[in-house]
Amino acid sequence: MLSGMLLGIVFYRPIYQTFLDDTDFSKANLTNATYQMPKVKHELIPNTNDSLYTSTTKITLKNGASFNKVQADTISIKYGTIPAKAIIKDKVLSTPVFWKFIGLIFFQILLVTMVYGPIAAFLVELFPTKIRYTSMSLPYHIGNGVFGGLVPFIATLIASFEGATPLSGLWYPIGIAALSLVIGTVYLSNKRDENVID
Repeated sequence: MLSGMLLGIVFYRPIYQTFLDDTDFSKANLTNATYQMPKVKHELIPNTNDSLYTSTTKITLKNGASFNKVQADTISIKYGTIPAKAIIKDKVLSTPVFWKFIGLIFFQILLVTMVYGPIAAFLVELFPTKIRYTSMSLPYHIGNGVFGGLVPFIATLIASFEGATPLSGLWYPIGIAALSLVIGTVYLSNKRDENVID
């Protein structure tokens, strides 16, 4: 369990940085890329005299990855054409990157099983028989409900702070894993107790 926590602390950030880097097509090498004919859509903006001019171009890279580049400009009678920043959407990964991502996800599942697999037996043996059910249930539900359940909220909150990066939210699960590793290393012993009644 402690090994799984340690590996998570060390590898979470590099894994998600890889996910981020390999799907950032804004920095993709467009040399020898194939461009399809843009699909153009022109529509009026309701309750105004302005209109929206949307151009969608599918771009296929040399390695087989593809994405849609969407440019939505506002055509205003008063201000003329107001260009918008192009949006990249509908990404399709190349086959090598796809399988690399599968491997990285599998590795993360392996780390979870290292920690979560033995937890039932660990909690059963951690407490005396008389209070075992309650003592096992309470930390299990606090761990899953409070610490685990708050991950989306706290990670999103951290990522919304000024100066945060897209990966700043990872500091919460990394911090919880680090705290658990320290507590487990310092306070938990691995001695065998023959008396199963205490």
